[in-house]
Amino acid sequence: MIGGSLARRYARALLAIGQEEGQIRRILTEVEQFNKLVAETPLLREMVEAAQINRRDKKAALEATIAPAGFSSATRNFLFLLVDKGRMNILSPIALELRRLLEQFEGIERVEVSVPMPLTDTQRDLLQSVLERQTAKTVVLEEKVDPDVLGGMVVKVGSTVYDGSARTQIQHIRETIGKG
Repeated sequence: MIGGSLARRYARALLAIGQEEGQIRRILTEVEQFNKLVAETPLLREMVEAAQINRRDKKAALEATIAPAGFSSATRNFLFLLVDKGRMNILSPIALELRRLLEQFEGIERVEVSVPMPLTDTQRDLLQSVLERQTAKTVVLEEKVDPDVLGGMVVKVGSTVYDGSARTQIQHIRETIGKG
């Protein structure tokens, strides 16, 4: 997975620059904003990624796009570097990795929760509080309503999955009965 390791290297470098300048949140926001713009504008994407278009023209298009938004010089220089190196095609993985690294640095843990129906505010607050005590991190819940989860919930913290769904409980009972 060469693209993944390359994205990690660029994200680490950008994180270091952002920390040094005290602007990491701003840089992340700008990179994500530009990434979204590229994803939503096929012509811009083609312009910055096309091998047959020279770097000077790519940089002119890039400058015309980001100048009105007032991007920081660190973000501008980073995007220009991607153009120079022909790496604009990995901007999306870089943005994802930068967010992950920043949240890791700040002690934030994203937790995916699959439930059969939306959690109430009380349930959400209680679950968040329990998870924050267990992980010793600030937890951001990403709730996903999944009708296949008949009851209970499935919680994914990092690569660990806690399956407390009714479906899994029933399956365990069946296996226990089957073993006799």
